[in-house]
Amino acid sequence: MADLDDLDTIAQFVLRARRIQAHSLVRDWDALVHHAQGSLTGHLDISGTTSLTRKLPEDEEAFESLAARVRPLTVKSEPIYYVTVLDAVERLLHGSAATTDAHRDRLQRLRGAWEASELQGTAIQGYAVQSIRVDGTDATPLVSDTQLAAGWLYADLVHADPKGPKQEALRFPLRERYAAAVRVFSRIAALAASTLSFVETLRKAGLISIDERAWNQDVIVGASELTETARILVAPPETSVPDLRDSAVGLTDDWRPFTVTDLLRQDPANHVSVRLARGDASTVAEYEAAVAHRRVEGSTAHWHVLVAGSVMVHFQFDVEGELLTRPSVAQWEAFNFTNQLILASTQLQLQLHEAETMVFEVGGEAFVTLEPSQLDEHSLYQVRAHTETVSDIVAIETATGEDLIPCIGAYDDAARVHLRQTRLILEGNLVASTRGPLIITAVTGKPPQVIAVHPGQLEVGGTRVPIPGLLLRHPTMVSRDLGADTTTGPEARRFEVLPPDDERFLAWCPHLHEVTGDQDLVDATPWGLTGIDEETFPR
Repeated sequence: MADLDDLDTIAQFVLRARRIQAHSLVRDWDALVHHAQGSLTGHLDISGTTSLTRKLPEDEEAFESLAARVRPLTVKSEPIYYVTVLDAVERLLHGSAATTDAHRDRLQRLRGAWEASELQGTAIQGYAVQSIRVDGTDATPLVSDTQLAAGWLYADLVHADPKGPKQEALRFPLRERYAAAVRVFSRIAALAASTLSFVETLRKAGLISIDERAWNQDVIVGASELTETARILVAPPETSVPDLRDSAVGLTDDWRPFTVTDLLRQDPANHVSVRLARGDASTVAEYEAAVAHRRVEGSTAHWHVLVAGSVMVHFQFDVEGELLTRPSVAQWEAFNFTNQLILASTQLQLQLHEAETMVFEVGGEAFVTLEPSQLDEHSLYQVRAHTETVSDIVAIETATGEDLIPCIGAYDDAARVHLRQTRLILEGNLVASTRGPLIITAVTGKPPQVIAVHPGQLEVGGTRVPIPGLLLRHPTMVSRDLGADTTTGPEARRFEVLPPDDERFLAWCPHLHEVTGDQDLVDATPWGLTGIDEETFPR
């Protein structure tokens, strides 16, 4: 078996090498190779003066970031120091019978190239420099490009205290240290890319198998701005924030979502209070609403007031001097971007049906009073049924932590029942389910004692609702043998399974509701749906 430490070392190298390979200076491979090889262009003019030109990257800051990315491969204390990585690869190849001479030769060539690019010490990789004044003073020792590059890294980039051979680099100006660093670190970056290519070759040959995350995990951000989808929660001052690492501690009731209404009401001028009242003046509901938009067009003023966070009421006023008179409602707009918004607007519809007046107040004074129209019996039933449906979907969103597509399409009573059953089950309840019969294949050839239902989906009004894996049973269910099912197994048989007449199977999610025996299969939670009788509903 492969040594796990070696595999982990190579996985860490892959992540870093992919990050190096993604750098802009490495993506321009020809330019990188040019810098790694180094060049010195000379020009001799007629007077005998020679000018020597070394080409450097156009963006010094970009090169600094490349050097920072390759640095862990050059430091002995790092887990991906190039020697550590190559040794890990060599041990894995040595332990595999599929290793070829070509693999070994390529590894040794890479090791030789890395050793020739070693950053520590005084070895000359391409050139060395020495300086002396014209008068013969201030002579320096011969300083290698390795020392210059290391001096740039430790004195100019990531540290300020070069030690050992690196100190000699400080005898030369920054430009010399940087020029040497361009060649040395470009070569190291190219070697990192070549080594990554070798590891990929070994992976494709089946000689190295490391965690797929090393190949798929993000190694660069690749964006100039970051946008996260989030919900903001607010609480009164001094409310303690629980440690989210403690799963047993959730947010207290003091915390609530920060809404668009809250945002609008940050400006006191936008404050609107809405009260729905019955004929006897008792309150049906109260809302803290907000003005979302104002505008004046000639002699007409327009106010858009957000109520219940889900319905925009568009008012029109006549403008008489500084007064707004003769208010009227031009339009109501209910938002259906989320199931939570749909639920809030349908609940408001039911409250409006119950109320005789809807009073809008600004600064404690009523400025508009409306008389909501009443729903007819059929419309009232539809709104109640839809409110229950969307309420179930919102509850399932809460239980699963998944935002579902808004429920804006058509559905029937069977879908309503199935949805309510799903909600109750996800909330940890035992629920009366189908009447059957159910056709079951038992691989053991014995009548089933419990029926397992795989996870699935339910479509309700265009929304696909997740259904968890379930178990079904009735204490007195009966099974009828329908014969062998040789397509499933040598002992498999098919059975028709039925509960007693006029009764239903009981369903539960084993992860959410504990059933240890038939004594627990009692007290199923009622559906409680408007217009549906659980006792007589077909299935």
